[in-house]
Parts: sequence; C-alpha cells; structure tokens
Amino acid sequence: MAFWSKDKSKIKLAVMFPHGQKNQNWYSPIKYNNWTNERIIQKTLNNVQEKIKGFSKIQVYDVATDTLIYIIEP
Repeated sequence: MAFWSKDKSKIKLAVMFPHGQKNQNWYSPIKYNNWTNERIIQKTLNNVQEKIKGFSKIQVYDVATDTLIYIIEP
C-alpha cells in the first residue's frame, strides 16, 4: 500500500509561499485516515514543519470532497 495518495489520503495541505517561491502540496499518510481531521492535520504539519518554513498560508482540503476546511496563516 502507498504511504500517501492524491486519491486515498484524507487530507491535503496546499502550502503557499511568498511570491517567487514554488507552492507545495502535501497529502496525509493513508494510515491516518481513521483519525479525526484535526489530529491528521496536526500530525502532518509536525512531519513537514522543516520543509514548509516561511510559508504565507496553508489551505487544508478534504480530499474526498475537494472542500476547503481550514486556512492556516502564520
């Protein structure tokens, strides 16, 4: 089984950076799918925190519905 998937992960983090830097998408590990959204988001943010330093905004989406569920700003 894949660690994460654009289709099977429960949460997607769309990480926005200041102008001139490339934005990033991070997907939650599939093994977290039975957790609450809040717990998945916190764990995923902890796992990628070093790679997203300097972000300007994070948009959190429910993958199944492609619905924006949170916006995180520094």
